[in-house]
Amino acid sequence: GGMSYGIVTAFIFEAFKLPPTLIKFELEWNPYNDEEKIEGKIKTLDILTRWEEIINSKKMPCLTGTNLKINGKSTEDTEQRDSIYEEFNADTVVHNCVMYGYWQGAGNQLDTLEIVEAFIKKEFTDYGLTPDEKRLDGIRGLGKGYSPRLESWDRESHSTVLLRGESKEKEGTPYPPDLDEPAPHKITSRLVDKDGLGDGGRAALLHSLTSKLILEGNRKKGLFTYATLGAIVGDYYNKVAQEDEPKYVDNSAFPYKDKQYTIQYQTWWNLELAEKEELQDSKVYTRTNRALDWMEECRDFPIPNTSGAFISFKDSSIPTKTYFAQNYDELKAIKKEFSLDPKNHFRTRKTII
Repeated sequence: GGMSYGIVTAFIFEAFKLPPTLIKFELEWNPYNDEEKIEGKIKTLDILTRWEEIINSKKMPCLTGTNLKINGKSTEDTEQRDSIYEEFNADTVVHNCVMYGYWQGAGNQLDTLEIVEAFIKKEFTDYGLTPDEKRLDGIRGLGKGYSPRLESWDRESHSTVLLRGESKEKEGTPYPPDLDEPAPHKITSRLVDKDGLGDGGRAALLHSLTSKLILEGNRKKGLFTYATLGAIVGDYYNKVAQEDEPKYVDNSAFPYKDKQYTIQYQTWWNLELAEKEELQDSKVYTRTNRALDWMEECRDFPIPNTSGAFISFKDSSIPTKTYFAQNYDELKAIKKEFSLDPKNHFRTRKTII
């Protein structure tokens, strides 16, 4: 896994029960209009802070997973862009934000949908953070749901555009990659410390997402720049950790089990069908270098209370040791002792040795 080679000699599967009901939901603030301009006035800082409070709450055992996507924002939308960029104010900035979540229920689908609606009202509307859009997808349980549609989050592409417009008859049908080829992209990451970002960390994160390197009009040309925050705390994860000790938790090479969430910076481009068909004639290629420069800035941006990198989000510029942290030396020793590969044929840029 994670581009580290190995030879599998056996698999052991441990079954677990799926919840009778599972609701996939998306909440969106400050949506884009037809001209790809952000509409809305909900402050990003308020949305981020509330999401952090929710993932750390001890009162939401049915929230089994959640991400928060914050789209990057160009500073070109203001006449004062240079001074705004240098004198960034996290208290006023507004980004397009989408929260993704799964809510499991023991009862029927309608009851669970009502609970999700109540959750949205209590945790967001009552705080003055009413989402501009709500998308709820009820899944009835075994034999009637758990389709590939449950897995498509946080990537904007031609197929996801189609997904939102498809008819009910095609619900659950797998969608192919965009024109059957991978989209060009760049990803980098870091993790938030167990005590959270804090005021300084939140301000720095939003600053990194507000840049003169993000050009106005990128999205219309098929170039997307954003960060996805992925929760790894909460009742669901705490329960798994308690049940699995020490079988999986103590023996895992993942060194960041005490972190709150991952920050995954992403740039994808040439994802609209028309842009893909134009290949190298696509106008998006006059903009990708700036977006990649933005990624370089994000990797090195000084964000307090963050560290490390997540192994599944490969970035060749991050030293291998960073991905494994305190476990790196032990993993090297294990490979030297047990790997029957004296010439190290099984290697990539990010293998242990």
